[in-house]
Parts: sequence; structure tokens; C-alpha cells
Amino acid sequence: LGWAVGHDAVILRTTDGGRKWQRVHSAPQDETPFLDVSFADARSGIAIGAYGRSYVTGDGGTTWQERPVSDDADFHLNQIVRAPNGRLYIAAESGHAYRSEDNGVTWTAIDTGYTGSLFGILPLEGDSVLIFGLRGHLLRSDDAGATWTNIQTGTKAMLNSGLRLPDGRIVVAGLAGTVLVSTDGGRAFTLRQQSSRAGIQSVVDAGGGQLLLTGEFGVRRVSVNELFGAGSR
Repeated sequence: LGWAVGHDAVILRTTDGGRKWQRVHSAPQDETPFLDVSFADARSGIAIGAYGRSYVTGDGGTTWQERPVSDDADFHLNQIVRAPNGRLYIAAESGHAYRSEDNGVTWTAIDTGYTGSLFGILPLEGDSVLIFGLRGHLLRSDDAGATWTNIQTGTKAMLNSGLRLPDGRIVVAGLAGTVLVSTDGGRAFTLRQQSSRAGIQSVVDAGGGQLLLTGEFGVRRVSVNELFGAGSR
């Protein structure tokens, strides 16, 4: 069972591991793209996108209803992520972020102290969370977003994607071949600039000590040790 979202408020569903896809929602007249989607289980999901649009389903995507996250209707909602404890977070435009304790029924606005767009959010253990976006900005909170600390990244490149590996090491990637790695739970990061300097859109754990990077170069497989250095933990 899988989901994909995109332009024209399109939502696609697969029930066979991606071999076939069914369009379950589309609204081209709205001229609004969906940018991310998250499901708590096979039936309950949330799709978010440009201009503050947020839709929910309780029947596995057969029907969808609009449910605003906030009154800031013009801000793009860029990524929605579920923390290990079930809490939901949204990273949004112009420094906005949101947190939900009740599976998206209600949302609390988070003051990040930053006014640039945020494109990714990475929950860690407990109440710790990283959020990142424009010009290499990376912030950390250890109290579920009540307060934030800026983390030095050594880059001005836009950061798009973050991943926490099973052993606790963390990767954050972005434009200009930017890869940031952390071996201390996300408190400090080291820049591992990729030589091609091609933009990275996402980083995915492929298992077996391998990562998949997607971006301007297509899809590339790299080893975890290649990024962190052999023997690092």
C-alpha cells in the first residue's frame, strides 16, 4: 500500500507495491500542488501542499475533505512527518512549522525564530527534532519545538531531506551536492561536499549499509561508510 501526491492536487494510491496506481483525488481547477502525504494506518491520511492546503481521509483515500492546518492560508506546507512517539510535524514556508498531538485533528503553530522557508523536518528520539531549509539553515529543538538552537552547517545551500539511520547517525542533504553528517545524534554536523555539486532532493535508507540519493543526477547509490568515513559511529 503506497501513496504519491503532486500537481493539480493529485493523490495516487497503489495496493500492489507500485505496479499499478489509481488516482483517488484531483482538482486541476484549484491550481494547487500537493507536496507531501502521511498515513497513520491504511485508512487515516493527511495530504498537504501549496497555499496552506490540507486534506484528510478516513476511508483509505476513497474520499478526501479539506481541513486547514492554520489560518495562515498562503503559506506552503512542504513536509509532514510522524515522530516515533506518534506526534506529527509540518515544515512550511517563511519559517512556519506546526505540531499535532492528536493525529492531525488540531495543530499548534511553532515559532522557529527563522523567517526563511523550511523544506524538511526530522524527528529524533523523545521530544528532539531537526528542521531545515533555505541557505543552509538547520535548527534543533529538544522540547518538541518550544525552543530552537541554530546548528552550524558550513553551507549556504538549500537543505531538502534528512534521514536518521538505525544506529543513530544522521544525514541531511540539499543543493550543490551538499551532504551533512552527524555522529552525535544531530547536535553537530560535518559537511561532506559531493564533488559533482549536483543538487540532492532526497536521501533514503536502502538497507545493507547503502543509501539512495535522488536529484539532478537521477538516482545514485552510495555506501554509508563513503559518507561518514569507514569505522565512524
